[in-house]
Amino acid sequence: MKKQILLPIILLSQIFFGQVTLEKNTLVKDGQTYKMSQYEQVFSNPKALAYVKKSRNNGTFATIFGIAGGAAVGAGLGNIIFNNKTHRQQVMGYTFETKPDHSVAWLVTGIGAGLIAIGVPFAVSSAKNMKKAILAENGESTAFQPYFKVESAGIGFAFSYNF
Repeated sequence: MKKQILLPIILLSQIFFGQVTLEKNTLVKDGQTYKMSQYEQVFSNPKALAYVKKSRNNGTFATIFGIAGGAAVGAGLGNIIFNNKTHRQQVMGYTFETKPDHSVAWLVTGIGAGLIAIGVPFAVSSAKNMKKAILAENGESTAFQPYFKVESAGIGFAFSYNF
């Protein structure tokens, strides 16, 4: 009985304390808020504009690979989960049982995971190029500046080395 009460309490606490709130992607210049599609009005430095264009290009590729990979993983796992019935057929007095072959579904899932893995470097590059664009627009150096950072990671802490 205690386990039946303890499990929902733990799950509810994870729901309440494990959420991360993301804000909308916006640009702010001189107190005025701009959408990401209005980047040409915000950035006047040609070097910063080049970084923003590269960031948007990488972000587009990351989105395409992420959506395609997520759809493939979802389709493959959905097929594996919901297509588990054994089929029985009677032919001329004999009963045949066939189990579904999930090899194609696992292949689609693996391809989807590969597409997601391809999209991750594009997303990381997109974020780095946007940071470089902001630094270039603000007149700061974009040289190699590694640093350590302590971050909150859900219900724990993480120590990261960023470069």
